[in-house]
Amino acid sequence: MTLNRSEQKRQQIIFAATTLFMDKGFPNTSMDQIAKLAEVSKQTVYSHFKDKNNLFVETVTAHCSSSNLRKEQFDATQTLQENLLRVLTSFISLVFSPEALKVYDTCVAHKDEYPELALLFYDAAPKVVRKQVETCICHIAEAGLLNIDNPKFATLQLLGMTTGDWKLRHALGHAAADEIPPAEYVADCVTRFIKMYR
Repeated sequence: MTLNRSEQKRQQIIFAATTLFMDKGFPNTSMDQIAKLAEVSKQTVYSHFKDKNNLFVETVTAHCSSSNLRKEQFDATQTLQENLLRVLTSFISLVFSPEALKVYDTCVAHKDEYPELALLFYDAAPKVVRKQVETCICHIAEAGLLNIDNPKFATLQLLGMTTGDWKLRHALGHAAADEIPPAEYVADCVTRFIKMYR
């Protein structure tokens, strides 16, 4: 699909902002720098995004939207195990992506200077991701495959178990860049989750 001129410029701005936020961090990135890299005027940047916070959130949202997790749905042709493994694999790919880890680090590092940024990030990414997984679990419960009376709790339990201490180790700088929960661990989490809610 061909983008119109305005949407094309918007995408250029998002791409430039993402690049600079990842390379320089949020505090060290200015709207002037973003405009220059995007090859648009500063006025054009502000015509699309009211401020830097808003643009930061948009880069996060764009990254989440491009993830396979946003497309995951309960598939009645697959087994319960297959459904949960597929959803969790997409979840891990998203939350342990270099971009997601970098954004998380930025929000934590600057939570005192920019407390509103952390809240905006939470609403734009972690909360959206949780709701997407919760929707899949609701469909599983509605299909009578598991006895779940509180899908939100079940989702938090499953996601917390799946990330283990890998997320913490990344945040503390004690994990390799490509280190994620191994497939056999994720499969074991799924097995235990199913047993818990049978």
